Amino acid sequence: MFERFTKEARLVVTGAQEEARVLRHSRIGAEHLLAAVAGRPQSLGGAALFRLGITPEACREAIRSTGDLDEDDAEALRALGIDLSAVRARAERAFGPGALDRAQGGASETGETDETASRWWPFRSAKGARSHVTFAVEAKQALEQSLREALARKENWIGTEHIVLGVLALGHPSTVKMLRALGTAPEALRADLLAHLRPAA
Repeated sequence: MFERFTKEARLVVTGAQEEARVLRHSRIGAEHLLAAVAGRPQSLGGAALFRLGITPEACREAIRSTGDLDEDDAEALRALGIDLSAVRARAERAFGPGALDRAQGGASETGETDETASRWWPFRSAKGARSHVTFAVEAKQALEQSLREALARKENWIGTEHIVLGVLALGHPSTVKMLRALGTAPEALRADLLAHLRPAA
């Protein structure tokens, strides 16, 4: 399947790995694919995100802000007097940007500081070299769906537009939350993208 990917689409796949590293996530999700597409605004998929004001930086912030808790969880915490945004802001003031994301990697569970955490961090070997970040199931499914989207349009290549359509077709909660945090809905992004593509054959 990978041989069908255009150069831009291949850069998105490798870029998604980098997005996960930047966010210090231990796996690549569908949301990282969208963030990587946003970094290719000259491509068809990236242009659709750009038209809606979605940049890689905005994606990263949305991913950080939505975290692993959904709106119901956040509302339940608010009912208990816990403002998740305020907790995140305080942690980042005290420990630096992305402090809670680093903690999700395991530092908080082991009690290690940032200095000692570098020994076990999943993206670096003992010598500091980058290691491979694995694709989560939903990211693999999104890439498989991108092939289906291309075939449905009778196109024999997979471009960034197909990756976006593949991610949106799955409707994974992490990407829906990210897009809502960015002020748009999956349906709006899909409609905008399709409006700028040639009609399916």
